[in-house]
Amino acid sequence: MRDQGKTKKQLLSELSKLRKRLSRMKALEAERSRVEEELSIAHDALHSSVSGVIITNLEGQIKYINPAFLEIFGYKEKSEILGKNAADLFPTGEVKKFADVKTIIDETRGETEEFIAQQEDGTKFHVEVSSSNVTDNEGNIVGRMASFIDITERKQASKAVQDSKKQIRVLSTRLLEAEENERKLIAQDLHDILGSSLTSIKYSLEKYIVVKSKNSLTHLTLLDQIVAMVRDTIKETKRICSNLRPPILDDLGILATINWCCREFQEIYAGIRIVKSLEIEEETIPEPLKIVIYKLLTEALNNIAKHSSASLVRVSLKKMEGNVELSIKDNGRGFDLKRISYEKIGMKGFGLHNMKERAEIFGGSFEIRTSKGEGTAIRVSWPCN
Repeated sequence: MRDQGKTKKQLLSELSKLRKRLSRMKALEAERSRVEEELSIAHDALHSSVSGVIITNLEGQIKYINPAFLEIFGYKEKSEILGKNAADLFPTGEVKKFADVKTIIDETRGETEEFIAQQEDGTKFHVEVSSSNVTDNEGNIVGRMASFIDITERKQASKAVQDSKKQIRVLSTRLLEAEENERKLIAQDLHDILGSSLTSIKYSLEKYIVVKSKNSLTHLTLLDQIVAMVRDTIKETKRICSNLRPPILDDLGILATINWCCREFQEIYAGIRIVKSLEIEEETIPEPLKIVIYKLLTEALNNIAKHSSASLVRVSLKKMEGNVELSIKDNGRGFDLKRISYEKIGMKGFGLHNMKERAEIFGGSFEIRTSKGEGTAIRVSWPCN
């Protein structure tokens, strides 16, 4: 009886162990099925990805590639690339930027970077590389994964946009130059033809007045009025010529023109003092830029006279680090620049929008600093060439 009881206990013990073993096997089977499902999903995702994907070991040897990678890099079979080092995907000159694949696929930052890659036949193209580490269940880094996107078309489109902008800028510059040439011709015609004709008429009338003054007081008064009108017309003609293109700009250059412009301004606005600093040689300033500098200066001075309530203006033109730099500062009341954009009507009223546009068309940069009660400073800079 004792032997039967002992045997029964042993059988129950073995049965319990068997049940536990079966339970563990079922759990392992469920875990295996889950892992297989995850691997299947991951495989399908990598297989159908439009990005080229590789997985390498820590030495940089390629252990996995997806179909998109073959298409992007121009390989027909996986066997042509598996086992090679990921550095072989880049031209020799590009590989010199990094010691090995560890710096191509950064294990710390995981950022997206652009590189020049080369296809199987040696064709070079632009790629965007995104990378991350491959870790095991314990978090140890066992390899690296990188995805590649061919951005050749994007680069070409970006270059086309930049080329278009450059062409537009060149065309705009030529248009402005043509416009200034037309202004120059009109100003010359007004000065040489209309101005001289009016001057001749004025002298003739004055001579006629001298001759006829003893004969008719009425004629004298009438002719005096005509002479006054002709004199005003001559003055207005000179003003129009100066606004179109001051003759002094072509005769003596931009430095003399700035001096003349500031002197004329101070004669009209005696309460505003101008301090000039012209630290540049005339020959340094490109010829097409001279009329732009004059226009910006006159526009800025007009704004100061109309809006700033300033008593002091500092005008500077100098060469600085290979650039021609124009600076106009006043001690006026300033304004809140944050509340006004260049596109708003108010800014156009100040003329700042047109000033910025003129500066940038000729390859310059336009900067304005102002705040209420602190005056206004305008700085424009152009390359000397």
